[in-house]
Amino acid sequence: MSKDLVSPEAMEAFLARHPEWVAQGDSHGLTLRRRFVFSSYPRGLGFVVAAAEHAEAVNHHPDLTLGYRWVVAVLMTHVSLGITQRDLDLAEALDRLYLEHL
Repeated sequence: MSKDLVSPEAMEAFLARHPEWVAQGDSHGLTLRRRFVFSSYPRGLGFVVAAAEHAEAVNHHPDLTLGYRWVVAVLMTHVSLGITQRDLDLAEALDRLYLEHL
């Protein structure tokens, strides 16, 4: 899959369809970020494990931070210094996994 950055229009369309995700910029490029909330710590941990397994399968790895009943996911294609289609696809996959771990 291409490592070209998504267009501003594609990013806006994605964020309109997925309001839980936020685009943030820093000195290292643009990232996508979402906080997932769970009913228990083990459910959040299960989500992290499922996300890690999916990331390995697609060879695209998010930064995941596990807290008490929450997980923060940060996505970016490091080689591209921003958001690519791979990140948008991974965000949608994480959204689906989240619904399985509520």
